[in-house]
Amino acid sequence: MITQQLLTQYQSQYYAWLLTRRAASASVESLASTLVDSQVDLNLHQVEAALFACTNPLSRGVILADEVGLGKTIEAGLVISQRWAEHRRNILIIVPANLRKQWHQELQDKFNLQSLILEAKNYNTIRKQENQNPFLMPSGPVICSYQFAKAKASWG
Repeated sequence: MITQQLLTQYQSQYYAWLLTRRAASASVESLASTLVDSQVDLNLHQVEAALFACTNPLSRGVILADEVGLGKTIEAGLVISQRWAEHRRNILIIVPANLRKQWHQELQDKFNLQSLILEAKNYNTIRKQENQNPFLMPSGPVICSYQFAKAKASWG
């Protein structure tokens, strides 16, 4: 009996790689698969905080707050990367205006995530040219300032 090979070796390796990245979202393995493409040196407390944020069954989110310089940006980046890997793509990052570019750069450099800094000029361009809500861009997390988010918030 002659059997036919269904996948090439390359395709088999690719599917194996894909399967390793599809661990259950509530597991340590899911966070590990997110880190495959990251450029981050982690501390234990950062991994614990990210796991807590990703697996907390009591809320739809958490606030990451601790001492200055302990890596909250990295913790948040881990959570954002994990949610992106799970195809949960409506991610809005609201930060002080002077930190928008830093967040954009950190997500790109450390987590290989392209984000969009949303400000008045590109907000209006997206509304006119693409006829969609700029806060719901499918291309990456959206970053804006507190003031911009407040100005564009729907209060009714």
